[in-house]
Amino acid sequence: MKTNCTTYGLRLWLGLLLFLCFIGPVRGDEISLSAGLDKTDIAFEDSLTLTVVLKWQGDIRKYSFDILPLPTTEHLKVVGTSSAIAGDEENNIEITRRTFKYSFKPTLSGTGIIEPIILKYIAWPDSIPGELTTQQFNVLIADPIPKPEESNNAVLYIIIVIVFILAGAIAVSIMFLKKRSVKEPVKTAEEFVLDGLASVKDGAQGDRKTFFTKLYKLLCDYIEKKYRLTTTGKTAAAISDEMEKLDIPIAQKEKLTGWLTQAETEKFAPMAGTPGDIIRLITEVENYFRKTDVSNKSEEK
Repeated sequence: MKTNCTTYGLRLWLGLLLFLCFIGPVRGDEISLSAGLDKTDIAFEDSLTLTVVLKWQGDIRKYSFDILPLPTTEHLKVVGTSSAIAGDEENNIEITRRTFKYSFKPTLSGTGIIEPIILKYIAWPDSIPGELTTQQFNVLIADPIPKPEESNNAVLYIIIVIVFILAGAIAVSIMFLKKRSVKEPVKTAEEFVLDGLASVKDGAQGDRKTFFTKLYKLLCDYIEKKYRLTTTGKTAAAISDEMEKLDIPIAQKEKLTGWLTQAETEKFAPMAGTPGDIIRLITEVENYFRKTDVSNKSEEK
């Protein structure tokens, strides 16, 4: 009887420890890092998502972080990532959350492993370093579903269908090209910037230095395309000097050179800016180029 009680007690403690390892966040003083999987066993053809949440008391400027590395894995590969940042209040205390999501696909059946993710940070204004880490995750991956063998007749049938589809597509394309009389409109320099802003936002993924680096490059490309100025290897100040010689409205010069100078300064700045200033800047740039594009097209008519 005593042996059974001891065994039961050990199992209870072991189960509790495994539960805490799976859901428990790793905490610092006023900052925590937690992680969780949406599933722990999957089909070989399926995917799973790891969500990592970084939470701290204070605003976005209270901590600075290294770039969160991609997880090291076995039998799994990362096929997609995303991140988001948000702030709210809990018990009248300002809370900031940064969420990272990683999508995985199996590469081999068996037990997939996601190694712990280590995040290093510095607390401001005292420059106190710290380190947080997630736990290791194990995933049971089923064997792949066998693909049915195809007969030679089936393969031949598929080839014939593909040939007919390609021949039809080629014939339709030739007819369409012959009937077209209007050429595709060429994008204006302003439309080029508006399209590029979407790529700048998506490519930065919340990283401030990356955003301003890409914005600086986009503005330089616009100036080259619009005003035929060479910007490669030149500072914002040098570009501004050359633009002073152009016969364009002063307001346009001030807008463009102001954004160039801001982007150049911010991409080398050691500290994070004010929360929301990137969103406001994107809106301001979009509104300017959209209005300029509409105005230019009206004048051409």
